[in-house]
Amino acid sequence: MVPKIIITTHKNADFDGFAGCVAASLIYEDSIIVLEGEPQQNLKEFLNIYDIQYEKENNFIKEYQEEIKNHKVEKVVIVDTADINRIPEFIKSLIEQGTEVDIYDHHPELKEQNIKGNNYSKEVGSATTLIVQKLLETKIVLPDTYETLFLIAIHEDTGNFVYSTTTPLDHQISAELLKGGARIEEVEEFVSLEMTKEQKELFDKLYNNVQELTLEEITIHITYSEIDKFIGGLNVITHKLFETLTPDVLFIVVKMGKSIHIVARSRIEEIDLNKILSLFGGGGHKKAGSAKIKGLRIEEVIDKIKKELSSSFTPVLKAKHIMSSPVRTILSFETVERAHELMFQTGHSGLPVISDNKLVGIVTKKDIEKAMKHGLKNAPVKAIMSTNLKVVDVETSLTQVRRIMAEADIGRIPVLKDGILVGIITRTDLLRATNGVFNFSLSPILEEKYKSQNLKEEMEKILPISILNLLKLIGLYGNELGLNVYIVGGFVRDLLLAIRSKSYGSKKAIPYDLDVVVEGDGLLFGRYVAKQLRAKYVEHPKFHTCSIFYKNGENKIIRIDIATARTEYYEEAGELPKVELSTIKKDLYRRDFSINAMAIKLNSGSFGILMDFFNCKKDLEEGKIRILYPLSFIEDPTRILRAIRFEQRFGFEIEPNTLTKLEEAVENGYFEKVTGMRIRDEFEKILEEPEPMKAIKRMGSLKIIFHLFETTYYSPTMEKDLEKLFEVKEFFKKNLPNYLNKVRLFHLVLYVLLQYTPEDSLKKITARYGLPKDFIKNLMQVKNVYSEISKDFKDKENISKLSYFYDKTYGFQNEQLIFLAVKLSEELLEKYYEYLIKVEKLKLSITGKDLLNKGYEGVQIKAKLEEIKKKLLNCEIQPGEEKKFDINLTIQFFYVIIPKI
Repeated sequence: MVPKIIITTHKNADFDGFAGCVAASLIYEDSIIVLEGEPQQNLKEFLNIYDIQYEKENNFIKEYQEEIKNHKVEKVVIVDTADINRIPEFIKSLIEQGTEVDIYDHHPELKEQNIKGNNYSKEVGSATTLIVQKLLETKIVLPDTYETLFLIAIHEDTGNFVYSTTTPLDHQISAELLKGGARIEEVEEFVSLEMTKEQKELFDKLYNNVQELTLEEITIHITYSEIDKFIGGLNVITHKLFETLTPDVLFIVVKMGKSIHIVARSRIEEIDLNKILSLFGGGGHKKAGSAKIKGLRIEEVIDKIKKELSSSFTPVLKAKHIMSSPVRTILSFETVERAHELMFQTGHSGLPVISDNKLVGIVTKKDIEKAMKHGLKNAPVKAIMSTNLKVVDVETSLTQVRRIMAEADIGRIPVLKDGILVGIITRTDLLRATNGVFNFSLSPILEEKYKSQNLKEEMEKILPISILNLLKLIGLYGNELGLNVYIVGGFVRDLLLAIRSKSYGSKKAIPYDLDVVVEGDGLLFGRYVAKQLRAKYVEHPKFHTCSIFYKNGENKIIRIDIATARTEYYEEAGELPKVELSTIKKDLYRRDFSINAMAIKLNSGSFGILMDFFNCKKDLEEGKIRILYPLSFIEDPTRILRAIRFEQRFGFEIEPNTLTKLEEAVENGYFEKVTGMRIRDEFEKILEEPEPMKAIKRMGSLKIIFHLFETTYYSPTMEKDLEKLFEVKEFFKKNLPNYLNKVRLFHLVLYVLLQYTPEDSLKKITARYGLPKDFIKNLMQVKNVYSEISKDFKDKENISKLSYFYDKTYGFQNEQLIFLAVKLSEELLEKYYEYLIKVEKLKLSITGKDLLNKGYEGVQIKAKLEEIKKKLLNCEIQPGEEKKFDINLTIQFFYVIIPKI
C-alpha cells in the first residue's frame, strides 16, 4: 500500500535537501522519501557507507502507479525548495490536483517560491536546521548516523558557519546535535569549501611556519601565525593544510587580536587530541578538536602542546605484534599452475616468492588467474610476479604499516627481520589488531581527497580559454545528469608536465583532443553533450564509447571522445580486450602506464580535482615509465612500443621492474601474437615523434626489431643507414619538398630495416604489415641499382655525367629515390642531389607535338625527348636550344635504346 505522505526535495539532492527529508520522515508517520535524479557526489559517497533508505522516482511510480492515480497520497512534504519546477513531475501533478503540501525552505525571499501550501519556511542557513528544530521538540532519540548527517548538512549550507546567511539558530541546532552524539570529524570528510583571499594568505603563512616533530614513527606538524583581525573558516584552512602536508597529526596555532585559536587534526589512534586540547579549555574528539584562549603567548602554547604530546601518547603496536607467521611461500622457479593449486588449497590470495632464501617478489591470485587464462600455466612464477615490493621491518609501527598499505593499495605486506622474510600482514590482521574497529577501506570520498590535488588554478593559467570553458561545460552537464565526469589520459599527463615546467605560456602543448570518462552511461551522456553543444555525434555502442566533433569560437574542431568507465580483460594475449562497465579507479588501473593513469574531475563543485590512486604523479615527477600490473605487456604487447615512445619523448626512464617485464615479453615472443596492423599503428606513432631515431635505437638495443620483422637483425651498419635516412629526409624537406609527396616514412624506414632480410621472410612481413604489392620489387630494384652504381664508381668517367643517374633511376618512385640517397657514399650523394635538383627544375621548350610535326613517330618521340633531357642535364645543350638539336643523333640514340625497351 502506498504511504500516505511523500517527502521530496529538488532534483539531484544535496546534503541539505536529503538530510531535511530524513528529518521530516521522522516527524511524519507513514511517509516515504522519493528523490529525482542521482544525489550529488559527496552525498552519494556518504550513502555508500551508511545505508539510509529512499526511493527513486521511477521505481516508486512503477510500484504505486494505481494508488497514485486514485489519489491515495494525502500529503506532500517539500524540503529545501519551493519551486514547483525543481520537484519530481508526478509530485507536481499531485499538487496541481489539490494534494495538501507542507514546505520547509530556507530561502523564502526567492522569486521562485511558487508552491502554495503550509509554509514553514524561514531565513536560516540550512533547511535542515528548520526541520531538526521541530524534530528535537518531539524528544525522539536519534541515531548517531542521523545526527551526523544533519550536522554535515548544516555545515555545508552555512559554509562551516561563515556564510552571511548563517543564523544563531544554525549554531544552536548544531550544538544540540553534537551533544546528542553527532561525529564532528565526519564533517570535514564530506564538506569541501574554497578558501577566501584572506584565508589563502593565512594558509601561506602557516605553510611556511611548520615545525616538524617525530614521536617514534609518528609525524607531527605544529604551525603558527599572528594576524591583527579575526578570520573565519580556520577549520577550512586546517583541512587544506592537513591534506597538503599529510602529517599524522597537525596543530594550528593562530593569534587573532587578543585571542589564540588552536585547531588540531589526526589520522592515528595513538594520540588523544581531546585530552591535549582540554588543557586549554577546549576539546572535541580523539582525532579532531579546537580551543580558544587568552593571556598566553604563541610560544607558550606550542611548548605546552609539545610537553603534553609525550604524556598523552599511547605505545605503538608494531608489525611483529600482529603479523601472521610462518608464511606460506612459493619458489621463483615453481610454475604458475603450482601457485594456482596452492592458492586453491590454502585460500591465500597472494604468495611471497622466494629465490636463494631471499624475498624477490609477490604474486597475487588475480595475476595467477590471468596467467592461467593466457595459457601460461607452465611458466615460472617469477615471469609474472611483481618485484615492486612494499615491505616492512618487524619493528615498523602499525600506523606506518597501515599507511603503506593504503598508499600502495595492497592487501598484504611482507615483514622482514634482518632482510629475511619472517611474517606477513594482511588487512584481516589489521582488523584483528584493532578489535574490528579499524576501517581500513577508505570511503570513496576520503580516498578521493587523500589521493587528490586541486589543479583548478593551474588549469585556468595554462589552458586556452576555449578548452577551459568547454571542460567546465562538460562538468556542468555531468551535474545535470547526476554523473561523475573526468578528463583522463594524455591530457592530464601533459597538463601536469606543463605545470611542473612552469610553461604557462605554452598553451600549444595541451591537445585539442579530449578523452572523457563517465561513471555511468557514457552514451547517454554523450548524446546529451552533443545536443547541448549542437555538435556532430558518432556512437560506438559495442565499446560503450562515442565521439563528439565540436567547432569552437576559434573555428577549430575539438574532438571529444567519451567512454563509460570500464575495466578490460584479455581472453588471449595480444588480442583486443573485452569490456565491462566499472568505476573510474578500475578504469585508470587498466591503462598502459602510471603516467597515463590519472584523471581530473570536471563536475561543478569539484572541478580540477586530480584523481591519483596509484602514485602516478610521483612517477611523472621522477620521470619513470611504470606498468600498473605484472601482466600488462603480456596482455597487450603493443604497450612495449608505447613505453619506448614515451620514454624517449619525455626523456624518462623505464623503471627496472617494468623493463624486466618488457624484456621478458619480447624474449617470449608475445609480439608475434599481435596483428601487424596494431604494431604498425604504434610504430608509425614513433615515427611521428620529433626525434624517432632515439626510439628506434632503443628498440634495436632491446632486440625488438628482430621480433617485429622476421630474421631482421639490428646492426651498427643498419643504425648508420637509419641515421642517414633522417638526414636525407631533412635535405629533401628543405630542398626537394615535392619528392616527399605521398611518401610514407614507415615504408622508408622498412626499406632500411629490411634491406638484408631474406626474400621468404620479406613476403611474410609485407603481408603482415599491409605493405604495397610492389614493396619487395621496389626494394630489390634499389639494391640492384646501388650495386651497379658501386661497380661503376670505379670508372669515374661513366658516373661523372648527371644523365647517369637519370638512366639508373628511370621509373623510380619517390620512396626509392630517397632510399637510394641513403645508400650512396657522400661523394656520390652530392652529385645525386645535384641531379635531383636539376631534373626537378628541368622544363623542355620542345614538345612531343613539335617532334610529330618534324616527322617523328611513336617511340621515336619518346626517345628524342629523353635524349634532349639528358643533353640538358649534362650541359651539352643549354635550355632553349632543344629545337636546334641534330636529328641524326636522335636516330642513332633511337637504335641504341630500342633493345632496352
